[in-house]
Amino acid sequence: MANLALGIDTGGTFTDGVIFDLDRKTVEAKTKVETTRHDLTLAINRCLDNLIVALKEKKGDQIDIRQLKMVSLSTTLATNAIVEGQGAAVGLIQIGFEPRQSLPTPYYAVISGGCNIKGSITEELDLCAAEQVILKMKDHVDTFAVSAYLSIRNPIQEIQISELIRRLTGYPVVAAHQLSTDLGMHERTVTAVLNARLMPLITDLIDSVKQGMERLKIEAPLMVVRGDGSLISETMAREKPIETILSGPAASIIGALTLTGVQEGIVIDMGGTTTDVAVLNDGRPSISKEGARVGGWLTRVKAARITTIGLGGDSLIHVSKGAALSIGPQRVFPLSWIVSQYPYLADELAAIEPSDYSSMDTQPTIILTYIRDPLNIKITGTEQQIIDLIKEGPHTLHYIGNKLQKEIDLISWQRLVNVASVHRASLTPTDLLHVNGKLNLWDCRAAELGTAMLASRYKVSVMEFVDTVMEEIQFKLAAITIDRLLAEEGAKFSLVDEEGSSYILRKILNKHNEGNTQQISLMARLKHPIVAVGAPVGAYFPDLAKKLQAKLYLPQDADVANAVGTVSGKAVERVTILVKPGEGGGFLVHTPRQREYFTNFDEAIEYACKEGQRYVYEQAVNAGASDIETLVERKDHYSKLASMVASDQFENKLFIESTIEVSAVGRPWTD
Repeated sequence: MANLALGIDTGGTFTDGVIFDLDRKTVEAKTKVETTRHDLTLAINRCLDNLIVALKEKKGDQIDIRQLKMVSLSTTLATNAIVEGQGAAVGLIQIGFEPRQSLPTPYYAVISGGCNIKGSITEELDLCAAEQVILKMKDHVDTFAVSAYLSIRNPIQEIQISELIRRLTGYPVVAAHQLSTDLGMHERTVTAVLNARLMPLITDLIDSVKQGMERLKIEAPLMVVRGDGSLISETMAREKPIETILSGPAASIIGALTLTGVQEGIVIDMGGTTTDVAVLNDGRPSISKEGARVGGWLTRVKAARITTIGLGGDSLIHVSKGAALSIGPQRVFPLSWIVSQYPYLADELAAIEPSDYSSMDTQPTIILTYIRDPLNIKITGTEQQIIDLIKEGPHTLHYIGNKLQKEIDLISWQRLVNVASVHRASLTPTDLLHVNGKLNLWDCRAAELGTAMLASRYKVSVMEFVDTVMEEIQFKLAAITIDRLLAEEGAKFSLVDEEGSSYILRKILNKHNEGNTQQISLMARLKHPIVAVGAPVGAYFPDLAKKLQAKLYLPQDADVANAVGTVSGKAVERVTILVKPGEGGGFLVHTPRQREYFTNFDEAIEYACKEGQRYVYEQAVNAGASDIETLVERKDHYSKLASMVASDQFENKLFIESTIEVSAVGRPWTD
């Protein structure tokens, strides 16, 4: 009996699925369906049904669902939500320190408390003040995050405030110490806020998959891909959705490796919302030591070293009233797609007068579509009117303005998009591919109408506008690719941000446009091949690889590489435990759950190693892993104090700390 796994990748645009033979490493069935943002269950059920039908057609009706050893899930929804600034509204309680940098939430408060580097409490909590700010925030947020000064040395105050929040509100809450054992208060705080923001989104996705599995009587365990490509249990993913940022791109790296066997190369995953680039060395992507950076936020999440930009097939093409062009980072439904789903929208678009194309600040191509009611936040009367208008079907802003008898520029709808209650449709690169004839999937007339509107705002012809946008997309793809390669070499600059380097890259890409006035001709040659995966790559990368003089791999199942990657990883759990000198002698052991004191150094080290192994083994078992192996790596850190006595030189070593890195690796399914 074959060992099969079912892999699902839910992106902002499409949900991909595969049934994969774990022994032969082959794709037995695959599918691609549209992601239904308003109800993820619809997309998941279509994906599962299509896969079962495809497998029956290939294997016959006698397939046994028990052959499925696991179901594995990756997603770009978490990454996309951070990039687009969407998700649940989060209330942040900071304990013992003021924010010194911007935070990914406007709702925060500071209360007294905190501990020192040894974990001793330096200031007691003000629980009365905490209760007041929690109740004040309650009506404005959906979830809470808690971050205390040096909580990684002693998490007791974060735990106390988390319990208080649950008692007062019943809302989901996450504490920073649960997510990272690394120093960096701001980064841990950002990680906690983003984790809280993503909780409802990931919960909805996992619930949708579980419902689909129960409907088909699939009893295999459900695993979720982390940002480093390893797998965790659904329970852990619900508690720590921040672990799934860069989950989709990480799965694509593993999938690209599985599909091509390329050990040294540049993996580029272009989806509907983002493009992600990673470099494979010896068959593995490097892991970011400082933490993953997504949407401008540096987190403490250990993930593959991936460069991500908000550019994909469904990126918003925006032209301002002043004729400034931008592409992304927001993702929208393509006009061609949404009109194919709701044909009456073609008349609404056609009804927009050419005189309105450039006269308003608001872009004329925008259509609003209903996703869900806001969770806990209070909305205005106008916002409620918008939701009531679009609940039965999407409408253009012009239609909404006429119904509300308000100027379009004065309608407040952006907050509904930010909290993921409303999604937009507008002009995208996918629409432009319909205009230039490279695609013919949906409503070409809608794409042409939208392109004409923005070409008018940009003050060029339709085809000049299409060519300009396509050249800009190629520039962005080339820039992110070369930026990632330069970052691997230690470079600290970006080709996009630096005006001079940006000019040089444009010369390299547009050699065919050089005339007699050009004094220098430039070229680039990439050392390693490009492995391009994702649905849109065929439209962009053959030409781009030629310009960058790089060998190109477009694997046969490139369109579902992410789904292949979901079932090709291993279950991996890691923990770092610190052993440090005590304040009055002895040694402190800092674990993820508590701190322990020992008078003897060897006893402290032995406890740290055993506790680390017990912790990661328990976590791996909870993740559903089998054949688990643990590995312990210890590093002792000393400072050197040198002095001179007569002609003799000697040095004393002062113990600083020991770091115990413990990992558990196992197979993510059982026999």
